[in-house]
Amino acid sequence: MKWNEFIITGDPLILGAQVSIALVSIGIVVLLTYTKKWKWLFKEWISSVDHKRIGIMYLISAVLMFFRGGVDALMMRTQLALPGMKFLDAQHYNEVFTTHGTIMILFMAMPFVIGLMNIAVPLQIGARDVAFPFLNNLSFWTFFMGAMLFNLSFVIGGSPAAGWTNYAPLAEEFSQGYGINFYLLGVQIAGIGTLMTGINFFVTIMRMRAKGMTLMKMPMFTWTILITSLIIIFAFPVLTVALASCHLTGYSGQHSLHWQTVVYR
Repeated sequence: MKWNEFIITGDPLILGAQVSIALVSIGIVVLLTYTKKWKWLFKEWISSVDHKRIGIMYLISAVLMFFRGGVDALMMRTQLALPGMKFLDAQHYNEVFTTHGTIMILFMAMPFVIGLMNIAVPLQIGARDVAFPFLNNLSFWTFFMGAMLFNLSFVIGGSPAAGWTNYAPLAEEFSQGYGINFYLLGVQIAGIGTLMTGINFFVTIMRMRAKGMTLMKMPMFTWTILITSLIIIFAFPVLTVALASCHLTGYSGQHSLHWQTVVYR
């Protein structure tokens, strides 16, 4: 792999994103260093196992991803409203469409719901915290790293362009760039974090309710979270296997899902 294939140069959109990310990152580091907030940030937030703080971090991540996905939506609508401008070529449009759908479903809607889960569920069932506080923190940072890895694909190797559903064989034969690997790794890592969250909240609701609170006395929101946790527990292992199969296919060259699009779906 050549360096110029990994770090894309010459494209104005990608170059602008690279410069913006670099400047924002430097600005954050300088601000935290100048205000001497590194210790406070690590102690109070990064390493916190308090369910309310973790819920707030999920909500902040959801808001950031909302703006990120919103920019993609504006870019697509601009191209559709003014096609003569050629604001986006066909490849860029596919990339923006893919990232927009994935971000809004997996990296915006999901952390928003999980953030509400963290803040509300322990309070509603009378628990001091979730069943596994450290696992709760680990779940968030696993999800966050997956989201960042997916978003970095735009400036490193090129965004995925196989649609947000990433169907085979489109994602195998016709998406040979490095962007599809970022899609698979990012979604898979974030999915593992979400799976841990589902297990954590299922155990929390089943084992840590206040004395006298039966299942039939639980608030409706807690019931929805219990069902959501069950869906996560059963669905995400299947998603993980499918993503792992696609990822291994990319490395081995053996198109294991070449004719099994329905199976992948």
